[in-house]
Amino acid sequence: MDKHQVKQIFDDIEVPKKELKKAIHQAVVRAENENNTRRRFKWGRTITNGIAVAAVVCILYLTSGLFLPSVNKAMGSIPIVGQIYKEFQDKVGLSLFKSNLVTALNQKAESRGITVSVNSSYYDAGQLVYNFTVDNFQSDEKEISYNVDEANFNDNVSINYDSLMLKKLNNKQYAGQLRIYTNGTEIKNGDTVPFVITHINEIQGNWRFKLPITKKNANYLESSKVVSAYHNRYQFSNIQVENGKLGSVLQFTIDYQGIAKHDTVEINEVKDDLGNTYEMSASNIELGERKKVNERTVRAKGQTQLKSPINPKAKKLTLIADIRSEAEGSEIVPLNAGMPYRLSETKHQNIGIEIKNIKQEGRKVLVHYRFTGVDTSSMSKDDLVNIGEMIGLGDMKKMQSWSDPMAYYEEGYYLKWNKAEVQNMDTAEMLSTFELDDAYLDKLSLKHFEFNEYGLYIDKGVLNDLIQLKPFSFTVPVHQVSQPTR
Repeated sequence: MDKHQVKQIFDDIEVPKKELKKAIHQAVVRAENENNTRRRFKWGRTITNGIAVAAVVCILYLTSGLFLPSVNKAMGSIPIVGQIYKEFQDKVGLSLFKSNLVTALNQKAESRGITVSVNSSYYDAGQLVYNFTVDNFQSDEKEISYNVDEANFNDNVSINYDSLMLKKLNNKQYAGQLRIYTNGTEIKNGDTVPFVITHINEIQGNWRFKLPITKKNANYLESSKVVSAYHNRYQFSNIQVENGKLGSVLQFTIDYQGIAKHDTVEINEVKDDLGNTYEMSASNIELGERKKVNERTVRAKGQTQLKSPINPKAKKLTLIADIRSEAEGSEIVPLNAGMPYRLSETKHQNIGIEIKNIKQEGRKVLVHYRFTGVDTSSMSKDDLVNIGEMIGLGDMKKMQSWSDPMAYYEEGYYLKWNKAEVQNMDTAEMLSTFELDDAYLDKLSLKHFEFNEYGLYIDKGVLNDLIQLKPFSFTVPVHQVSQPTR
């Protein structure tokens, strides 16, 4: 579009001259006041007509894309010119807006006297982003949360929960930006996304939309290689890259096998054969639920958002991954339980505890046990001691009422730590000694201790730390494609 076409478009628009001139003048004055220590943009003194100012500003915006800070602040006061993108500091959205790659929408829904208006959207590097405003909602808070119903979402999309926040624009209006991670190769133009807001702050309502998907052009890299990593616990396939305006998305399928079925693999960095390194902006993103392949394997669709586009000329990519063992449950073992007592093994690393005996000697409780499922040949005594010390001792009824005794407990009824010693390094046999009296802080002493009413508290997630899962990397060949294989 040339400048004459732009001028014609603006000449055809009916503009409230007086109000527009006043708004622009106020915005420019405010911008200059806020930037009095910076370089300023000097407005021509001979331009007095509001429409002329608006036309000049819009032509500059659409043709050059180069704005100084004070001009950006002035434009931010005009709602139709990327205000929400600026409010959320969305550089990608602003860049796409300037390139005319943002789709205008006009959908409204009203509930409980509050109106939600979805006004624009864009798709870039695997992310769908919808901008909207909330009108007639009064609050003194600068930011408020909202909730979304995910019941109708499919396995190709996943909400960015950090985006479920509204920002205040004025006394009666908030702005929102819903971000959705997608399996970009599986969604297409013409598809729709259900968007149902169920709560705004604490107000329950029903703001319901079906939002269209509009995808713009992108370039892709993909690899047909299947890679097994970390003793065949993880198998990677369907590795694809979609480059966007300012970033890219790495998408892949992972088969978690054997004891790794509950693990999470995060790809946090990518390198290419041209010497470039690409850092992640978000990782550990899974789309949909994990699928059971067989008794040994579960499959997940994962992705990592990268801060910059990957060079389309790259022929090889090296993926650097970290392994995460998710939190597990806990177990309370009564002191008077029948011995030996075997703690059920962890889901992630098959580590357990076998307790040989528990006895009281005066104001001490002695626990003899050993860790099972660990290879101590490459471990130190400190590795075992650090985990043994995190076994707690407390009143069983009270522990069952606490959400997490290691973090939230009632003083005088729980001992968070103990003195742990290694009895036999080869067999991982341990002795933990609990001192019922605290020599330094008497209120922490277990004055109400009764052997038959107390038990050991063992956080099974902590046991997984006995196995140090180191980062790993692998390299795959890649090639450009116009449309990736689904």
